[in-house]
Amino acid sequence: MTTAPDVDPALGRCVEATRALFGAAACSIALVDPEGETLAFVASDGAGSEEIVGVSIPVSRGIAGWAAMSGQPIAVRDVVSDARFARDVAESTHYVPTAILAAPIVDPGGEVLGVLSVLDPVVDEASDWTLNVLGTIAGLLAMLLDRMNAAGTLAEGEPLARLGSEVLRLVESWGSRPGGHR
Repeated sequence: MTTAPDVDPALGRCVEATRALFGAAACSIALVDPEGETLAFVASDGAGSEEIVGVSIPVSRGIAGWAAMSGQPIAVRDVVSDARFARDVAESTHYVPTAILAAPIVDPGGEVLGVLSVLDPVVDEASDWTLNVLGTIAGLLAMLLDRMNAAGTLAEGEPLARLGSEVLRLVESWGSRPGGHR
């Protein structure tokens, strides 16, 4: 897990848990800047995580940018055949995915705060379940970001600060069950 220096570790735990839930190669969170012009990758886990954190792209670029601009989740099975795919950004991380899921992180007022991206999930990325779960996690992240913006950071014992750790614990216990996805 990698986070930008000024980012609350709770976001790192959230990407770690989301990556585990989807059995994905990588997961990241990119936040929209205050002017709404760029997406800055602030937390990542998995392949290319150290390289992507700190990268900023125009909000109009890439599959994550499309999710931010449209306000809709997206599942792309074959990214190389999709014109929205920012191949140069992927190559800079030394990991080029085959499939990407992306969901906007939207606050209660409808403003897009960022995007949660999942690269090469082992689950069927085209199912309604997949995008619904990703959208639910993105909604929880919106609450987390709202609390962080209000408080500056979250106290370690605060329920939202434990969100990533709790989701990761649940995913690990589910994955170790007979019939789990691992």
